[in-house]
Amino acid sequence: MTLPGEKSPQVSTAGFSLDRNANGVFRIRSASKALYQILDVDPGAPTGLWDTLCQRIHPEDRADFDAAFHDPDITQDMSWQGRLLVSGEIRIVTIDVQPVVSSTADTTWIGTLTRLPEAGDLNRAFAAVLEAAQAVMVRYDILRQENQWDPSGRVLIFDEDIPKLTMGRAKWEMLLHPEDREDVLHIMGEMERGTRQSAMLLYRRLNADGTWRWRRVLAGIGERDATGKPLSLMGFSYDVTTVMEELERVTAEAAALRDALDESKVILAQTAYELTENIPIGTYTMVLEPGGERAQFRFMSRRFLEITGLDAERARADPLSAFECVHPDDYDDWVQKNAHAFVHRKPFREETRLLVDGQVRWIVAESIPRLTKDGTWIWEGVIQDITDQKISEQALRRANQTLLEAASEKARIAEREALLKDIHDGFGNTLAIGKIRLRGGDVPATEAVEVIEDCLADLRILINSLDAEGESLWSVLGSLLERIAARARHLSLDLTWDLDASRRIYLRPCQMLQAARIVQEAVANAIRHSGAQAIHVAVTGGEQDGTGQIAIRDNGQGFDPKGHYRGRGLENMRQRAKAEGWKLLFQAGTDDKGTQVTLDLGTG
Repeated sequence: MTLPGEKSPQVSTAGFSLDRNANGVFRIRSASKALYQILDVDPGAPTGLWDTLCQRIHPEDRADFDAAFHDPDITQDMSWQGRLLVSGEIRIVTIDVQPVVSSTADTTWIGTLTRLPEAGDLNRAFAAVLEAAQAVMVRYDILRQENQWDPSGRVLIFDEDIPKLTMGRAKWEMLLHPEDREDVLHIMGEMERGTRQSAMLLYRRLNADGTWRWRRVLAGIGERDATGKPLSLMGFSYDVTTVMEELERVTAEAAALRDALDESKVILAQTAYELTENIPIGTYTMVLEPGGERAQFRFMSRRFLEITGLDAERARADPLSAFECVHPDDYDDWVQKNAHAFVHRKPFREETRLLVDGQVRWIVAESIPRLTKDGTWIWEGVIQDITDQKISEQALRRANQTLLEAASEKARIAEREALLKDIHDGFGNTLAIGKIRLRGGDVPATEAVEVIEDCLADLRILINSLDAEGESLWSVLGSLLERIAARARHLSLDLTWDLDASRRIYLRPCQMLQAARIVQEAVANAIRHSGAQAIHVAVTGGEQDGTGQIAIRDNGQGFDPKGHYRGRGLENMRQRAKAEGWKLLFQAGTDDKGTQVTLDLGTG
C-alpha cells in the first residue's frame, strides 16, 4: 500500500509470452501486470500489447528496434536496449526475447522487459554510496586558491554545519597538523605545477571541537587550460579517524606481542647455545641381510644408549626391545610408522616421547635406507634429544595463547558494552513498563504474554529502523508509538503524538534507530519515573531533509537532568545524540511540573 504523499514503487522487470506469424510479426499472448504498468496501459482495456509497445518506442531508436525484432528469418535469442516514450516521460529499457520449442515443434517466444534506472536514480545512488562511505567530493581552484566541497562536506569534514562551501588556501593550511603540513603542501605543489598527475594524501586536520581528525584524500588534476597548465585539483576526502585509531591500537598490541616473541627468542637462543655446547645426538645402524625377515642392530653409539636407556646386548639380541622405552601413549603409532618405513624401504623422520627412568623425553629419529651390491639393506640413522626445544616451544605457545586470550577478552567486553546499551534502551524499557503493569495486580495470562511480545516487538525496532532505506522518519516513529500506546492504555496513561512533520524527514537507517531509541527511552522514563498521566510526542520542522525537532513532553513531577541517577538511560540518550551530531535538551515545565525532552536533528 502506498501512503499519501509517497511515491509508488518503480516497476523494474516484466515478463510476457509471444506468438509470431509467418511474416515475423509478434503478438503478445500473456503478460505480467508489471508490463501494463511500465507501458502505462489499463490491463482491462482491449489492445494489442505488442503494437502498443512498438508505438512507445522513441522515434530516434525505432530503426534499431525494427532491426532487432522485425526480421522473420531470425530464430535465435533477440535483445534490444533503448528508450520508451510513455506519457511524456522517457524510460530506458532492455527487451530480451528467447524461443522455446514445444513437444509439437511449435515455437513460443518468452520475453522480459527490464526498466533501467535513470540518471537521477544513479546520481542518488552515487550520493548514497558517498554518504555510506563517509566520503566528500572536493575541488581546489588553483587560480583562486580556494577549497570547495558539496553541502554534506560541511558536516563530514568539519563536524559542524558551517555557512560557506568554500575556504581560502591560507586558512585551510592552518588547520593542517604541524607534523603533516610540509608533506601535504609539497605533494599539492607538484600537482599544481603539473609534475604529478595524482596522489593519495593522509593527514590530520583540526576539527571544530579542538580534536584532530584523520583524512585520506584521493586527488588528481581535474582541469587544464589550453596550454596544459592545471586549473583545478579534484578528488574524494574520507574520514579515516576510526581506522587510524584502530591501527594505533593494533600497533600497540603488535608491539606487546613482539616483546613476548623477543623474550621467547631469548629463551630459544639460550636453548640453542646450550644444545650446540653439548649436542645430544646418538647414531645407530641397522642391517637386513639378504633373505632375512628382521633387521638387526649393527651399531649403537654411547649417546644413543644414554638417550634411550637401552641395554646394548639385549637390543642386539632382540631389536623389538628397543621400542620398550617409547612412551605408552605413543607406542602403537611409533611401531606402525617404523614398520611402514622398513617394509617399504623409505626414509624415516619422526618425533616421539620416551619414558626413561621415570622421566619423559622428546626425541626426533631419522634414518635413510641404502641397498648394497650383495642385496643387504642398511639403515643409518641418528637420534636427538629435543626435550629442551619442546619445552621452549610450549612456553612460546602459552605466551601466544595468553596474548590471544587477552585480545579476545577485550573484544568480548566491547561487544557486551554495546549489547548492554541496546538492551537497556530497548528490551530493558519494555520489560520495565511490563513490570509496572504486572505489579498493579492480577494480570491475565494473555497480558503477561503481551509483555514478552513487547520484547520481541522491540527487536523489530532494530530491524525496521535498519531496513528503512528511503523511508521517512514517520514510518519508524509511528510504528514505535503505536506499540507503546497499546501498552500505555493499561496504565491509564494518555499518550498522544503529532508526527506529520516527520514525513518530510529522511535519515540514514542507523540514524533512524538512534532517533527511535532516544524517543523510546524518553517515553519510558516518563512512564516509570515521573508519575505522568499524559505524554505528548511532537515532530516539527522538516523543511529540509534530515532537519527538524522531536519533543517529548509529560505532566509528571519533573527532574533535574544534572542530578546523579543509578540508571544508564540519560547517559545513553546523550551518547546516541552526540554520535550523530544532534543536540539533546532537557527542560523543566512550569512551576517545576513536567519535563520536556527535545532532540534537534539539524544541529550538533
